[in-house]
Amino acid sequence: MTNVENSKRDIQGFITSGFGHTYQAAYLFLRVGDLEPAKIWLKETIPVVMTAESWRPDSAPQSPDGEKPAKNYPSRMLNLAFSFEGLTAFNLSDTSLRSFPPEIQQGIAAEVRAQRLGDTEASDPQHWQVGGPTNTPFHILVILHADVEPQSDADIKLFVDEIVNGLKGLDVSHIEWGYRRADDKEHFGFKDGIAQPKIRGINFYDRDGKSLDNPAETGEFILGHLNEYGLFPTMPVVPRGEDPDDILPPLNNPRDLYPLYTSTDLKDLGKNGTYVVYRKLRQHVVTFWQFLATEAQRIDGRVSTDRMLWLATKMVGRSPAGDPLVSHPEKLKHQDDFLYADQDPEGLFCPFGSHLRRSNPRDVLLPGSTKAALEAVSRHRIMRRGRVYGDSLFDLSLLNGVPDDAKLQFLLNLTEDDTDRGLHFLCVNTNIQRQFEFIQDNWTNNPDFNKLYQNKDPIIGDNAHSQQAPSYMTIPQTPVRYRTQALPRFVTALGGAYLFMPSLTALRFLAQ
Repeated sequence: MTNVENSKRDIQGFITSGFGHTYQAAYLFLRVGDLEPAKIWLKETIPVVMTAESWRPDSAPQSPDGEKPAKNYPSRMLNLAFSFEGLTAFNLSDTSLRSFPPEIQQGIAAEVRAQRLGDTEASDPQHWQVGGPTNTPFHILVILHADVEPQSDADIKLFVDEIVNGLKGLDVSHIEWGYRRADDKEHFGFKDGIAQPKIRGINFYDRDGKSLDNPAETGEFILGHLNEYGLFPTMPVVPRGEDPDDILPPLNNPRDLYPLYTSTDLKDLGKNGTYVVYRKLRQHVVTFWQFLATEAQRIDGRVSTDRMLWLATKMVGRSPAGDPLVSHPEKLKHQDDFLYADQDPEGLFCPFGSHLRRSNPRDVLLPGSTKAALEAVSRHRIMRRGRVYGDSLFDLSLLNGVPDDAKLQFLLNLTEDDTDRGLHFLCVNTNIQRQFEFIQDNWTNNPDFNKLYQNKDPIIGDNAHSQQAPSYMTIPQTPVRYRTQALPRFVTALGGAYLFMPSLTALRFLAQ
């Protein structure tokens, strides 16, 4: 296993950066029609794949007091990931294919996986637009980012045209478009993407230039490096005889995971790669705000903007501007600089059932200690890479500042416009079952999370399931807690995929 710094030119940049300086994205789902020309296209594309190398002239880590050279931000980024069908289409042997974890082999749309994720009823893969059993299978996902100015999509369209016109042996089966708002809000009106893990060997300092105290272990996000258990993640492998050009490195994992082979028999296909989850999630904005209006009427006997925003904030776990719900938010220097044990151990400010507190419980995960909670949470983190899609239903800046009657009337008058809007959710992890699926199954869709009862994630949970008990949002208060009426489902899955994002070395092997 190699040092991370020396591996950056082999690691795809999508793993280590959200490309936050760009505002437009496109997702091209490609299908192999003729393998040999497709391999030529892949070989020609590898040199333009964005890597994890530093954008500063001097790539060495800078000291907190040292002057950092300015970054040379690239204007275009291209990254590649393969579906399991795509790995099959590129003629990987059955031996190699079966070395991938079961969730990759089965795919996100498999019934066993869909049940874990809550992809049932309206979110059933049978209804999906991409990645489902009724959709045309795809083999490669091309992830493109471009346009460094807000409100501009000229370059991403040109970028897509150039890629499509240059394809060889590949056809476009589907295209999705995404973008980042200048205020980083999603369609319900809340700032998103604030909390992200810092990766050992990739990130060295915090926002204030101080050395990181406890970064996430590299192997949680990049294969071939130690994870939070002090182990190397299970790696997909290739028998030595299937790499005649000796492109891949030898397998160097001390665990005996492949009993039919000795370590000298295998080459490492996974090293410096990762697994990517893709989800297309539709947000039901009118349903969300109508529910809040109904609840405000039920609580106070009248509808008010301040009550609607209060309830929405409790459900999300942050204010629309992204401020966390803690005892003294004004003392925080940054919106992610807090722990719950000191700021809100009982969930009186940020309810245990909120979306934020479920997706990252931080240091309060009952019934364990603070130390146990931090250790458990560290083993279930994901690196999120999301972009919204579709036009916003209303001016999201209206949610900023003090509530007023004008906002109330606007929110009450929201009506469906038949526009598909939501989030392209992507995340990076080296163990989909332990990381992404665990969060979905054990935290998001668990009605008993953190000693709650009939309380799934109020934002993205699989609420209103016809074959399950109703789910509610519980908000601690004095003297009596408040519980909403049964929650409807505010987010519906419209697509998905489990993908392998190879290293550049592995890409060269696939292209041989």
